[in-house]
Amino acid sequence: MQLAQAQTPGADPNIPVNSAPVTWTTPEGWRELPLDGIRLAHLAVPGTNGGKAEVAITSFPGSVGTELDNVNRWRGEVLLEPVGEGDVSSQPVTVDSCEGKVFDLAGASARTVVAMIPRGGNSWFIKLKGDSATVAAAKPVFLEFLKSIHFGAGGGQSAAPPAMPPKTDFHAGLKGMPNAHGDAPAPRAPMEEPNWSVPAQWVESPPRAMVFKSFSIAGGADGKAEVAISFFPGDVGGVLANVNRWRAQLGQPPVKADQLAGATESLAAADGPATMVDFTGTDAKTGRPARMVAAIVPHGDNTWFYKLIGDGAVVGKQKDSFVNFVKTVHYR
Repeated sequence: MQLAQAQTPGADPNIPVNSAPVTWTTPEGWRELPLDGIRLAHLAVPGTNGGKAEVAITSFPGSVGTELDNVNRWRGEVLLEPVGEGDVSSQPVTVDSCEGKVFDLAGASARTVVAMIPRGGNSWFIKLKGDSATVAAAKPVFLEFLKSIHFGAGGGQSAAPPAMPPKTDFHAGLKGMPNAHGDAPAPRAPMEEPNWSVPAQWVESPPRAMVFKSFSIAGGADGKAEVAISFFPGDVGGVLANVNRWRAQLGQPPVKADQLAGATESLAAADGPATMVDFTGTDAKTGRPARMVAAIVPHGDNTWFYKLIGDGAVVGKQKDSFVNFVKTVHYR
């Protein structure tokens, strides 16, 4: 099957999502699903006893973050803690004469196998994701599936990608939150910055990939904290997935759907209802005790994420300001 170049419906044309053609042979028993979001291929993989998995192919201009960035993002999807550079393992793979790597990340109940292929200045990702048993059974078929993939003319590089807005690295990187399929969705740039009033103690930080805006907060002897703001198209996996991802960042066990109400609280944002969490634990990145207050705010076709994280005393003192900030943001 071959897909012609096609921009994501409704996507901002200034965001360079690569939609180069690609062909493959669908394995027996796999089912092709309708395309949505940024996927160039979407296949359902059947399992046993109610198990299931899916395969997605995506392509983005550039490096899409470092290898470690991507591996730790995928580890977060299956509720594994981040690792350091020396702890990343992979196996080599060749897809349509291009050398790449396959990463296999198994959590307690979910597993992700991803082939990462650099080609023609772009990064291709072919991902198998689902429950552990289904992915384990499907992995040999997935590796054969990789052999059937062929990229379009020009090495899979889309012709004359649109220019990136110079606003921040938010528009250039793709290492942030996963969507329901674990792939980093392409951010959609707002026409203008939302109308908000930043507390005096917050100091704007340099831009970084996939963060629309961030602020540092110095707490003196109490330590420090950070506010990070980002947004993505769609529901980005839903409230439960994002709450559990945040819980994993602070070493907390995941909650089930029927426990979500007890782990969150409602927040009356200016544009409608939002969801907030507040919990403490150990920051997986620093190994230090930490507290996080975070909010999920749907707005139009996007979901906005606000996160205050850092030393508990600083977060405690800043919580009211943070909550008021989130509640009073007006989107343009």
